[in-house]
Amino acid sequence: MAGQAVGNYTIGRPLVGGLICGLILGDLQLGIACGVAMQLVYIALVTPGGTVSADVRAISYIGIPLAMVAIASQGLNPLGGSAANLAKSVGTLVGTVGTVLYYAVATMNLVWQSFGWKDVHNGKLNKLTAVNFG
Repeated sequence: MAGQAVGNYTIGRPLVGGLICGLILGDLQLGIACGVAMQLVYIALVTPGGTVSADVRAISYIGIPLAMVAIASQGLNPLGGSAANLAKSVGTLVGTVGTVLYYAVATMNLVWQSFGWKDVHNGKLNKLTAVNFG
C-alpha cells in the first residue's frame, strides 16, 4: 500500500484510516472518533525487523468501518466513552485476526518460494513469473 513511508506509516494508521472511512461512509465525526480511539492503542506501534504485533492496516480499513457500523447501530454517542471502548475492542480483535492472517500468507509464500528455487536450480527461469503470482 504505497510503500513503507507513505503507506504503512501514514495512510495505514488508524487516525488517517478513520478520516478516509468517515468520508466514504458519510459520517466524518464518527470515523475520526473511531480512528482516534484506535490510534491511542497503537500510537507507539513500531515494527523493528519486520515483526508484526498487530496489523494496523487491517485495524484501519476493516476495524474502523466495522466499529462505525456497530456504534451507529447501537445508537451510541460517537464522542462518548462507550463508543471509544467499542471501537478499541473491535480494533483489537481485527488487528489480532489480521496478524494471524498475515503470518498465514507469509507461510504460504514459503511454499511458493520453494517452487521458485526448484525452477532456478533446474534453469527454468521463465517459470519464476508464475511463482510471483502464485
